[in-house]
Amino acid sequence: MKQWFTAKEIAEHKLPGIPETKSGVIRFAKSKNWESQTSIGIGGESNEYHISNLPTEARNALEAQQIQGMLPRLHESTAAIVKPASTLQADTDLTHRQRSTADARGTVINAVSAMCENGVTKEAAITTLLTQARTGQLEILNPVLDAALRLAKDPRGRSSEAYPSARSIKRWFAKDVKALAPKSKQELKIPTWANAFLLCWQRPEKPSVEHAYRQFVSQYEGQDQLPSIHAVRRFIKKMGSVSRQKGRMGARELKNILPFVRRDFSQLLPADIYSADGHTHDGEVQHPLHGRPFRPEITTFIDIATRRVVGVSVDLAESSIAVLDALISSCTQAVPALIYVDNGGGYANAMLKDTATGVLARLGSTMTHSLPYSSQARGVIERVHQTLWVDAAKSMIGFVGKDMDPEARHDQFKLSRAAIKQDGAMPLMGWESFMAFVNERINWYNARPHSSLPKITDTSGKRRHITPDELWQQHQANGWSPMLLSSDEAAQVFRPRTSRTVNRGEIKFMNNIYFSHDLTEWHREQVHIAYDINDPDAIWVYEPETGTLICKAEWNANKVDYMPKSVMDNAREQRAMGRKRRLEVKLNEVEAELRGRPALEQEDPTYIPGIGAITPDLLSNRMKPIAEEPEPITTSDRSPAEMTTQERIALYQAYQQGLPVPEAHQFWFKKYSSSKEFTAWARREEEMGPEARTL
Repeated sequence: MKQWFTAKEIAEHKLPGIPETKSGVIRFAKSKNWESQTSIGIGGESNEYHISNLPTEARNALEAQQIQGMLPRLHESTAAIVKPASTLQADTDLTHRQRSTADARGTVINAVSAMCENGVTKEAAITTLLTQARTGQLEILNPVLDAALRLAKDPRGRSSEAYPSARSIKRWFAKDVKALAPKSKQELKIPTWANAFLLCWQRPEKPSVEHAYRQFVSQYEGQDQLPSIHAVRRFIKKMGSVSRQKGRMGARELKNILPFVRRDFSQLLPADIYSADGHTHDGEVQHPLHGRPFRPEITTFIDIATRRVVGVSVDLAESSIAVLDALISSCTQAVPALIYVDNGGGYANAMLKDTATGVLARLGSTMTHSLPYSSQARGVIERVHQTLWVDAAKSMIGFVGKDMDPEARHDQFKLSRAAIKQDGAMPLMGWESFMAFVNERINWYNARPHSSLPKITDTSGKRRHITPDELWQQHQANGWSPMLLSSDEAAQVFRPRTSRTVNRGEIKFMNNIYFSHDLTEWHREQVHIAYDINDPDAIWVYEPETGTLICKAEWNANKVDYMPKSVMDNAREQRAMGRKRRLEVKLNEVEAELRGRPALEQEDPTYIPGIGAITPDLLSNRMKPIAEEPEPITTSDRSPAEMTTQERIALYQAYQQGLPVPEAHQFWFKKYSSSKEFTAWARREEEMGPEARTL
């Protein structure tokens, strides 16, 4: 390209940052001390300035104008572009890729030839063409030629550049080139030893090539010469990606690399299809009952048409009750036409799917299950777990997911368990805080742009994807209205139902007994019952054929107290006090074993220092006056319930010995001998013997 320019030529190019008049260029050059040389032309001597004097922006613009003048404009050319003679061959056996590459190479050859006709050498033309392409100027000046240059490169080359090399373009001009089309990929020739090697290599253990090759060498019985391990590697490299993994992957894992069908949901309306799945939270939180660490189960319902999370349930474990709770939550937004789930026990159960008592039968929705081990079919809800729950769990204290460092996870485990043993502060999120966190995540997810939804231009003029909430509202604005249930309908639909047999007005359910007199005529007959998962005080009984409500049976409606409340409360108190005394005796014995000392032996066990000699006769004589003169027992205005245990026992013995029993104490006197208090006292007296009883 031209390197020296006069002031007039520079002004005519109208470069950025440079004056557009000859005199202005001369003054600008003097102020910047441009390098110049004297040239003699038709008008006499004049100064020429080197292109390196120009600022970068002006120099790039000048070079672009020069190359634009050198490159042919294909859309302006009246002459037809003809393929070189080397490309005039029968191309019926070429692939589409080969024909396209051959045409692109012919376009490049014609462009270089046209540049050579303007007095530029082939070497300079090719260099200029590639330089302009790599700097991005060719895409602006001649996008057709830039695309042809990209397509002309053989993708099998080792270079990572998008354009061919100058050597490749020169080779296309060679006369001995039979065709510009690249060679087609030759069909893989399977060697005779391939099957024997693949039996050693395509195994579920996924052995390495070296391991499989050693086994192959030890077992090979073919007549041909053994291949080298390098030949084996070349053969494996030529195999297809899927064929290479057969045998090393099972059918389920192989499905991840096979072609698939992408489902279109653009024609769906909200609530046409709900997808649901359970997810064990990747973090530990405090149990709502005892506060110990555990991982809750989160069941999520999402609308396929809008990608909006419509319902969620958090439970202690995956169950049909958790799924029903999430379904109730989702139906507050809209009743779905179809629910798409897996084959887990939380979905495939009679409570939901039974044609007579199932919730879905009354709701009018259909539940469809995906094929076993086909989580890809439910990719929408599977992806929600990652975005909504897994990413959020990583910002929580107590994260235990697979991405967690094992050492840090172990330290977190020890910290939480130490807090349990030492009654310290639990370093985990509480249950109420976790529920608030779940609601915040759902609101965040529904209000964020979703990449699978259409794009819109928001009020700020920014082009972005629409959010699930916005798309839901957009459908409502276009005339769609959700199907909702009234409070009475919801109560009838979402109470799970099952079948039970009536027995003398009673129905046993969940270890509870429910009773109603309206069930008298249904003895030994089967009925349908509905129950509230959060209220165990009553059940609703229906006729199995017509579904008519029979009655509302209440819990233990036919049950009365076996004993008066005050007596039962007193008996429980006395039993607790007895257990406490026995435990104190055991505790004193344990402490004596740990810290006590053995007693000193006495030479005369009948003599105690400071007291004197004590004989059995003396002890019996001292006790006789006490036994012969008992304290008189008299009745009082107090009831037995207000007395102590010793007073009640003494009063009972007095009544046995002939003391008149008042009318207020007659019922107590009849029942007291069978009470636990009197039985325990009698057993203790029997164990101690008559001598101790006298003491």
